[in-house]
Amino acid sequence: MPERGRRLAIAGAGVFLAFAVVVVRLLVEAQGAYRQGAAAEARGDFVQAVRHYLDAGRAYLPGNPTVRRALDRLDAIGIAAVTRGDYATARSAFEGERAALLGARSFYTPHADRLPGINRRLARLMAATEEPAGMAGFDGRTAWHEQRLNAKLRPKTSLVMLALAGLGLWVVSLGMFFRSGLSTNLTLVRTPAVLAGLGFLVGMALFLVGLRLA
Repeated sequence: MPERGRRLAIAGAGVFLAFAVVVVRLLVEAQGAYRQGAAAEARGDFVQAVRHYLDAGRAYLPGNPTVRRALDRLDAIGIAAVTRGDYATARSAFEGERAALLGARSFYTPHADRLPGINRRLARLMAATEEPAGMAGFDGRTAWHEQRLNAKLRPKTSLVMLALAGLGLWVVSLGMFFRSGLSTNLTLVRTPAVLAGLGFLVGMALFLVGLRLA
């Protein structure tokens, strides 16, 4: 194989490996958080169950069934809490489900069909547990809260740009590593390899921070 083709093959394998690491990490995190949530729910600790199911729901990956299972459990906890009159737990569960959906959004919102129902339930809970002074009736308060919850939330442009810059640095650093950080006999070239490694870590950190806070 010509040297150029060999380098391209190595670069492609490296990029594939990097994305595979991210995918495996998300799958493992989601499954671990879901198991912790199920254990907490089994012992009646709904505060911890909601927290762990929220973590599992945020570890979104297309086709990952654990995320949907975590969202279903948050929904079930909220409905059961409403039935027994525990509005605080119900609100926490529905807010956790909503936060998981919004926390996993990018150019689209995963499982977006759930949001209208969640917002409706949250609006009713908010209207039922707040002081009615200054607002006209339960239905009026519910409609006001639902309108605010359904308002389209936009990510912050500066943080989106930060995430994109991190992604660009991440990809460029990978290319630099396989282009300059390895010799033709696949031994490390110290200076470019170290610079590429630092660039990769900084890029990943910027990407994750921007994605999380946007």
